[in-house]
Amino acid sequence: MTHQDHEKNRTAWNEMVEIHFRHPDYKVKEFLQGASTLKSIELTELGEVKGKSLLHLMCQFGLDTLSWARLGAQVTGVDISDKSIAYAKMLAEQTGLEADFIRADILDLKGRIDNKFDIVYQSYGTLCWLSDLDKWAEVVAYYLRPGGVLHLIDFHPIAVPWEEKDVSYFKKGPYRYTNNVDYCDKDYIIKNELVEWQHKLSDIINAVIDAGLTVIHLNEFDKSCSPKERDWYEKDGYYYPPSGPPRYPLMFSLKAQKRNK
Repeated sequence: MTHQDHEKNRTAWNEMVEIHFRHPDYKVKEFLQGASTLKSIELTELGEVKGKSLLHLMCQFGLDTLSWARLGAQVTGVDISDKSIAYAKMLAEQTGLEADFIRADILDLKGRIDNKFDIVYQSYGTLCWLSDLDKWAEVVAYYLRPGGVLHLIDFHPIAVPWEEKDVSYFKKGPYRYTNNVDYCDKDYIIKNELVEWQHKLSDIINAVIDAGLTVIHLNEFDKSCSPKERDWYEKDGYYYPPSGPPRYPLMFSLKAQKRNK
């Protein structure tokens, strides 16, 4: 059933990417003119990437992947959506940036790539599409070189049940949604079913530790990478509700290192 649910999300993302690629929030036009889509948190926490190999999991159409390439990283992006990968390859060609893009379900990625990487990077709204965190963490560890680091930044697990009354912090799901409003174009109703999973912060950390990684830091933030509602305002590249920073965290970041053998 899990594989079928991932395939449902693949179909839904093939639908949504057509909306997102052209939506001004994604700033594709600005990117093609030389702008970076990376934000201050990941830039600060990862630091210098020039000359390092970087695997970007769940990369969508590769804006962040290619932004890392502009900073000198040797990048590979992976996403489950066929259309996302097609757009990513098109953007790489248009910008002249070197990048490999592979269409794959992350949980089935082992054996699809021969390289090991200095950095595995994953960002913003991705963990909810993964049904099995233990398997995900195994994939991360498999593709990291000894001493390599995972950098994960995503919406905080407490934010979803705080905002969505039908989601429990302690119930993994799956949660199934039909006729859902697109998070980017709030006038667009997604035609295909979406399937999401809720993961506690402890589940994320324990999966990483159990896979053989050492947690370097865990940070929490009272801001979001994108507006949740139309009236949210932007400041320094992040978004806040009209009343200002909330009483609960909106995002977290985690950095972990693969142990040297």
